[in-house]
Order: sequence, then C-alpha cells, then structure tokens
Amino acid sequence: MANIHCNYYSDALKLNTDINVVIPTPNSDELMNNKDTSYWHPGAKYQVLYLLHGTYGDYSDWCHLTSIEKYAQNHKIMVVMPSVANSFYQDMVIGPKYLTFLTEELPQYIQMLFPASGRREDNFVAGLSMGGYGAWHVALAKPEQYAAAASLSGALSFPYGMEENLKDPASPWPFRAIFEDCDIDKLANSEVNLLFQIKKLLAEGKKLPELFMTVGTEDFTYGVNQQMRHALEELKVPFTYEEHPGIHDWDYWDAHIQRALDWMPLANTTV
Repeated sequence: MANIHCNYYSDALKLNTDINVVIPTPNSDELMNNKDTSYWHPGAKYQVLYLLHGTYGDYSDWCHLTSIEKYAQNHKIMVVMPSVANSFYQDMVIGPKYLTFLTEELPQYIQMLFPASGRREDNFVAGLSMGGYGAWHVALAKPEQYAAAASLSGALSFPYGMEENLKDPASPWPFRAIFEDCDIDKLANSEVNLLFQIKKLLAEGKKLPELFMTVGTEDFTYGVNQQMRHALEELKVPFTYEEHPGIHDWDYWDAHIQRALDWMPLANTTV
C-alpha cells in the first residue's frame, strides 16, 4: 500500500492544495501468504474513488478516522482525498472554484501523475455529510465521467434546511462568498439543488450515475434523506437506499464506506 501526500499548485483554486492518494501495492500479508498480486504489473491502471470530506474537514480525515487504506487494498482501488474547505463543493463567486477543481483539473492531474484509469466505468465518488451532497453534486455535474456516487449521511436537501445559515455572515459556510445571490428560491431552481440536476439530466435523456445513499436512523440528517428517497421514488430514478442504527459520526462512516465499496461496480483488480 502506498499512501502519498501530495501538495501542489492548483490553477483552478489559485493556491497550493493538499490531497492524499492511496494506491494498493503488494504488502507483506499478500506476499507471505501467497495471495494473488497479479494486479501489480507494468501498465496497470487502477479504478479510482474520489472520497470527499464533510464540513470542518480536509483531505486527511478519511485516513485519520477510518480504515480506508485497508478497504482500498482489499478492493484494489485507488482513493483520492482532496480538500475543499467549507465550500459545499461549489465554484465560489469570491474564492476558489472547487467544483471545477474536482470535476476537471483534479482528474486530469491524477491521470497524468498516477496509474489511474480515465474511463467512466472506473471512476466513482463518495463522501460524508457535506461531502455526501458533494459526491452526488459532482457526479451529476459530470455524469459522463463518473459511474457511481455514494452519499453517507448526506445533506441531500441543500440548499433547503440552510435558510438561516445563508443569511448569517458568521455561518461556518461562507455563503455570501460562495453564491452571488443567497435567495433560497433562486438556489433551489439551479444546479445547486440535486433534484434540479437530476430532472435536467432526465429531460436531456442523459445517463445518470448509479446512486447510493445511507443514513443512521438516529442521525439528524435522517429526515432530509427520507425526503430525497421519496423524491427519487416519485421520479422513478433507480437508486440504492440503506439505513442502519447510528448517528452522524465516524463509527457510522467507517462501517458504511465499506458498504458503499461493496455496492460499487468494482473490478477488484487493476484494469
């Protein structure tokens, strides 16, 4: 297993940024127990999971607080973990263009620097809380680029539920810098809203990424996840829904990123 911390200048963000990249390589367990290491060969390309953090987090959260390295090794998938501050995965009006960074610059950078497959069927995105919203938002912004998106305890109703924060200059999310206009109705009728994105893609006849959502039954986002679940059912959009006992914490996300990986159409080897 290679765990690479990469700091580089991003032109989309106009600043230096950090990413963690986990790449499965033969380890002592595989070698001592004569396990299959045929995935490791010249010219091999890895499937890639872009794994997104939540509010207050950064690129290091998933490695510090879960066993994502072990899960990546088991599934033979590269995992890329970027930082987007508290941007809600948007191109900010005053500030960095995080959506452009995630959907355009970062995949190109990863594919140039690492043995990453660029095929749609080999690229996935997942995240927790704000990053759960971000995973769907990114995949729906570029459905030709991502095969599947997984939300763990995601803020899937955004911008609804954030009315007070949109008006509050002391909010942890700098909405006055993120959006030109913080009017809730205008935001809801734009691609900020996941349902707006989905309906637009359906109207255009475009193929949606596969969608997965999971939430704890005691999580404060349980209600908004139910709203999204029922809205997708009404639209007859295929998706996978799971709920389990749990709250909005790393115990839940560590357990259920494993479920998300099991759900994804992974090759479990290089491609």
